[in-house]
Amino acid sequence: MLTLILFLAAPLFLQFLLKFYLARRQVWKLQQANLPMPPFSLLSGHFPALKAIISSMPRNATIHSVLLALSRQFPSGLFYINMWPFQGTWLIVANPSAAAQIQALNLPKPDIVQKPLETITGGPSLNSMNGEVWKRWRALFNPGFNPAYIIGLASGVVDEVEVFCSKLRERAAGGAGGDVFQLEELTMKFTVDTICRVALDSNLHHQTTPHPLAVALQRQVEWASFGTTFNPFKRWLTIRPLVLWYNNRTMNRFIYDEIDRAYHNPPDRPSKSVIALALKQYMKEEAEEYEQKKGVNKKVDPAKSLEEFKRRVAPQLRVFIFAGRSTTSSTLLYVYYLLAKHPAALEKVRGEHTSIFGADYTQTGAKIRADPTLLNQLPYTLAVIKETLRLFPPAASMREGREGVEIIGDDGTRYPTAGCNVWTLSVALHHNGTYWKEVEAFIPERWLVGPEDPMYPVKGAWRAFEFGPRSCIGQTLATLEMRIALVMTLREFEVLPAYEEWDEVNPRAGVKVVDGHRAYQSEKGGGGAHPADGLPVRVAFRK
Repeated sequence: MLTLILFLAAPLFLQFLLKFYLARRQVWKLQQANLPMPPFSLLSGHFPALKAIISSMPRNATIHSVLLALSRQFPSGLFYINMWPFQGTWLIVANPSAAAQIQALNLPKPDIVQKPLETITGGPSLNSMNGEVWKRWRALFNPGFNPAYIIGLASGVVDEVEVFCSKLRERAAGGAGGDVFQLEELTMKFTVDTICRVALDSNLHHQTTPHPLAVALQRQVEWASFGTTFNPFKRWLTIRPLVLWYNNRTMNRFIYDEIDRAYHNPPDRPSKSVIALALKQYMKEEAEEYEQKKGVNKKVDPAKSLEEFKRRVAPQLRVFIFAGRSTTSSTLLYVYYLLAKHPAALEKVRGEHTSIFGADYTQTGAKIRADPTLLNQLPYTLAVIKETLRLFPPAASMREGREGVEIIGDDGTRYPTAGCNVWTLSVALHHNGTYWKEVEAFIPERWLVGPEDPMYPVKGAWRAFEFGPRSCIGQTLATLEMRIALVMTLREFEVLPAYEEWDEVNPRAGVKVVDGHRAYQSEKGGGGAHPADGLPVRVAFRK
């Protein structure tokens, strides 16, 4: 029996040794070229360096926070780290010039990004597609996310913010700031309702009653794996496939019905949703392509084209909801958190809102509906949002390296990308003191000064939405949502972080702070970065 076990195990052991050798050989080559990386051990690789940082942080701190701490050892903003056997080698980028080079190279997204995203979305989406397929779908959706088009949908966003405000009033009505609660519970529901309102012209009412689409998406996100956990039981021993299948079925059923509704809308009452705009263009392109191939006397089958559109667009809608709800919610939470810590900035924002919308804050929603372009007259509010995104960016950008492709550092050092995933780590770049004055300070004014001022941001050093053709398609909607939410809440409410009270009721051993912030960025499934514990707060009516 022992002989049989050894006979069967031998090939697996040899395969392990081969992979071990290849992983180590790659690192040795990089070391021989004197390229920057943490201390490396033959047996344990770079994990001792990671362990030292991880042990100094809360257990649920994001991998972004860990790598940010590690990046401070490499002022050039470029270094390698090997993650075998969990993943391969990463080239971490926290340098604006290097990030711009990666953007220009248009490298594809790697499988470790594509596969988890497609688990959440149910198929290829703009966040995971590459090449010509990506170009076509980006072109279909660009008009719907054009700034001029999006601002025309502000009235629908106001409707959802009014519901959000009503929920805050319920919390504040108890007096003395009401009970402590996790504000993220409200902001996540608000952003889901808003995205579905804009993208689908659908009123989910998820803020008042749990909606099956939103519930299924949340479960999908929680069960998806971005490979950021090193626990083998959580990685590989799981009922995940069954849960994902059920969630997919629930989400697609709703989305298909909504697309049918958009298609059959009466011509005299056309939907203004993003999906209706894309559907109209898609059907037009399908008809034109069919005529070119088959001749003008034969027509495309609309039913077939509609079914194909539904199948292809469902993942796009799911990625819009997934990406938009989490990132916008987290950023809005961090705005409230930072303004509470900086009362002078808060009063300046409130003053700007009064100067544009008048002293009666109850009329703000009506004024936005009448003239949404007023939102473009809030430079300090936008500066607060950008500074919040600098300190707490919710995402990063990973690309797959290629043979022969090198990134050139500021000092001329060449960094090969072959066999690596190249990770532009926004949080590390945004906290790199080489490119930012008073890098850890919350200073919205840095976004309002001219190029002659030392505080003026270095070109390309802020990459919250990335740049170029693959920049975040939803950034216009995200900033619109946040501006409307802020102008309709900040003058009515005091949002008071309540971590001390939360920790008394929910005691937890270990470290609870990262870089001085109790609201550190934490994992919450789906690879996102959320304020720790959902940002516990009290909400009070402003006196």
